[in-house]
Amino acid sequence: MNKFEIAMVALLAALLLAVLYSQKQKFGPPAGPAPAGLSNRVDVAAGAGATQAQAAVAAPSVPRLETAETGPAAPAVPLPPERTVVVSNQSVAVTLSSWSGGITAVRLNEYRAALNKDSGPESLDFADAPALAWSGVPGLCASNDFEIAVDADGRGARVSRTVEALQLRFERTLTLGDGYLLAVTDTVSNVGSAPITLPAHTIGCGPMSVTTNRTAAQEALFLGLDTLPAYGGEGVKYWMKGGGMGCVGSKPPVLGGFYTGQAASNELPETASYRSGEAVAWVAAKNKFFVQLLAPDEASTSGCEMHARRNLAVGRSVELSAVRIAAEFPEKVIQPGQSSTLGLRYYVGPKKYAVLKALGNHQAEVMEFGRWFGWICKLLLPTLNWLYAVIPNYGVAIILLTILVRILFWPLTHKSTVDMKKMQNLQPLIAELRAKYKDKPQKLNQETMALYKEHKVNPMSGCLPMVVQIPVFFALFTVLRSAIELRFAPFLWIRDLSEQEGLFAGQGIFAMLPFVDCLNILPLIMTATTIWQQKLTPATGDQQQQKMMMLMPIFFLFLFYKMAAALVLYWTVSQLLAILQMVMQKRKSGQGKPAPA
Repeated sequence: MNKFEIAMVALLAALLLAVLYSQKQKFGPPAGPAPAGLSNRVDVAAGAGATQAQAAVAAPSVPRLETAETGPAAPAVPLPPERTVVVSNQSVAVTLSSWSGGITAVRLNEYRAALNKDSGPESLDFADAPALAWSGVPGLCASNDFEIAVDADGRGARVSRTVEALQLRFERTLTLGDGYLLAVTDTVSNVGSAPITLPAHTIGCGPMSVTTNRTAAQEALFLGLDTLPAYGGEGVKYWMKGGGMGCVGSKPPVLGGFYTGQAASNELPETASYRSGEAVAWVAAKNKFFVQLLAPDEASTSGCEMHARRNLAVGRSVELSAVRIAAEFPEKVIQPGQSSTLGLRYYVGPKKYAVLKALGNHQAEVMEFGRWFGWICKLLLPTLNWLYAVIPNYGVAIILLTILVRILFWPLTHKSTVDMKKMQNLQPLIAELRAKYKDKPQKLNQETMALYKEHKVNPMSGCLPMVVQIPVFFALFTVLRSAIELRFAPFLWIRDLSEQEGLFAGQGIFAMLPFVDCLNILPLIMTATTIWQQKLTPATGDQQQQKMMMLMPIFFLFLFYKMAAALVLYWTVSQLLAILQMVMQKRKSGQGKPAPA
């Protein structure tokens, strides 16, 4: 390789390292003490982006409901035993509780909980902070008891409560469609003789946490909170992404910071909260494979509140363990005999692009494909699923996808290999030019370019295929690391393509090694193919450059060793196909002869 090609390899490695670093260093240092965390009771820092609706004072003639609510830990009146009903279809079962009128559990029937095929379906537990529960209105919170009933078809439910002291009636209807979407209608009626002011309140998603203990540290990196601003044409905001919430110099700074990374445990509180005063079209809380999306039918929000809980491990490692988000609604005056109705759409299910795209309003962007390579991701993922439909094994589908990508770039790589071979044949002539014009660098450059032109060699062609494939590689990196299609997908000895192979994890010698805690075979095969490819690639640089390139396989082994097996499988197969192409070209054209002096 020449210097430019080495620079391009270094650029690819640097970009990949930057992506990995941004995933691990999502959040910056804390800005101060944190308020309360993931419970239904929300404590928001004063002055943190308060809106006009919050600052306004109701007219004296309209009584205001007290906003202080009694926490569920110490209810004013003992609650009766909890009653639950289940709304279900073929895909999902949603459990509603009488203690909050919200959702305390969701069972995803099409996704199992663990690698073991007998582990049962995946379940999301929202008991600590029920989804769709109201907060901020006395009598309508998690510490109150609601009437609850399920419809005869099992697809709908009705929740109601009358607050006699406030002359207020609450009614909720929930209807589950064929997929993962719940249609929710909340109606608050004034059944008294005087107008009342319904205070600002929140309705939120349940807490999202990691779904496995096997790679909890890696999955914690995927916990996220997203919003779409209701006005102004802004794109989706990824609050847990680098450069956003809690980072140094971020605007606005986050009280307490949703920080993870290398920091002393005692420097950070266990919980952190933050409020944004910007109206939102929808809010989302997600982990690696599943997401909750809460979208009002109209732009009626006044902001959102975000909460996180950290796992303060021993030493300096700090990880997120759970996150949640709630949409905030402004206060509203309700006249006697009138009511206020709010429609909501609540999605709880897999982060599956085709399903989320059907929801509309940019909700599929919770996939976080990225600005630059997103369009490539949206092509590669459907292609992968189409190949899986032909041969129902995602390992085979990845191999076929790799072959398609290689076929697409075959003419380019073929031209590159031919030109590199020509450049190798020209090395004796280039050496003569270097010796002849060693004191005249400008003349040496002119003569070298003239030599390339005479022999019809493009010195840039060697790195062109690499430059073109960089977007494809990063798109595949984005897709394969968090595609729910690959969750628990087996291939040969690999039990789960979405994770590292993890053979003999914590056993034998791997229990004693500091950095390598398991055996991953594919990265070792990938390293061997990289060395093989280097030996077949025509050497066009000087001896120092060639020695530097010998270190690249070790560097890529270190880089890929703990990545998802799906991504390493793609890269290994891609290397093997490149080797096959080189061998075929050598057999077709022979070894070639050095160009005459």
